[in-house]
Amino acid sequence: MDKTILLFVLGLFLFASPLIHWWAGPHAPWYLPYLLWGGFIALIVWLQLSRSRHDL
Repeated sequence: MDKTILLFVLGLFLFASPLIHWWAGPHAPWYLPYLLWGGFIALIVWLQLSRSRHDL
């Protein structure tokens, strides 16, 4: 399966599923959504950089 599709599914799972109630609930720290988004963006950047190195 392509990495892009896996990233899309991971993003849907984290940000558009019932898991939102876990990480965006009142008991969660205020910075948790920022950490999740930042980690997701960092994962995308890392995969794109590794893909571009293999294309050379």
